[in-house]
Amino acid sequence: MTVTTTLNHQAGKRRNWAQYVFLAPTAIVLTLVVAAPLLYSVYLSFQTYIITYGMGDFAGFGNYQSVLADDFGSVSWVTLKLTFLCVTIEFFVAFGLALLLNQPHLPGRQFYLIILLTPILMTPVAIALMFRLMFNPSLGIVNWLIGGLGIPPQGWFGDPHLALGTVVFVDVWTETSMMLLMLYAGLKSMPMEPVEAARIDGANRFHILRYVVWPLMRPVIMVTLLIRMIAALKSYDLIYMLTQGGPGKETETISFYAYRLGFRFLDIGQAAAVSFILLIVVIALTLFLLRVMREN
Repeated sequence: MTVTTTLNHQAGKRRNWAQYVFLAPTAIVLTLVVAAPLLYSVYLSFQTYIITYGMGDFAGFGNYQSVLADDFGSVSWVTLKLTFLCVTIEFFVAFGLALLLNQPHLPGRQFYLIILLTPILMTPVAIALMFRLMFNPSLGIVNWLIGGLGIPPQGWFGDPHLALGTVVFVDVWTETSMMLLMLYAGLKSMPMEPVEAARIDGANRFHILRYVVWPLMRPVIMVTLLIRMIAALKSYDLIYMLTQGGPGKETETISFYAYRLGFRFLDIGQAAAVSFILLIVVIALTLFLLRVMREN
């Protein structure tokens, strides 16, 4: 009995060492690619570092105070508006399309899926260039179409009243397909017995959606919203390609603000401070939504 216990103990040790050996490459790569740059950026956020002058003195929380007293409030408000509008519109459009695609006898379902999921296959830069051409004030097809209705040409990305809405439209066209894919997958994996039982009991489509489908889909919905919110808060590529934060600062997000500080004003310390503040906000939002998911 003692020999068997000893052999089992030795076998357990060998398995533990094997696990560490197999995990080591992943841990090393994550340390080099994620942890090291993150720690270095946190270090830079407490330094006075102008690229043209090199590393300066220890700044403490001076960089954080400077960015918070500068434009951080306005770019945060733009980021929140952009995030709320994009995520809300994309969710309702994607959820509605997912419900339609989940109809049991829908003809041409695969064709519709291919069309609706096409934006996933396109890079944001290509999409931004396409919409820049479409919304061009002089040559764009959008102004040509509304001109046929007697509406004067609009400066879609140059008008302070239209720029943010136009960016939201482009973002919705780009990102809705990702939410659609996740929600449609959730509907397909949902058990159908409760739906059939509710239908037999005489529930109409609204009651089935409200009291059966929605509760069953809640975990998938929360994960989808979490992933999309985090991506929207970090929105940069479409802003850079479409408006460069303009006109003025009407579409400048936190990520583009960090880019402007770091690569236009060459202030790496303040850019790192802005990026770290954004990281804290994203982590706090993630923890809050995860807590809500656990409670539900």
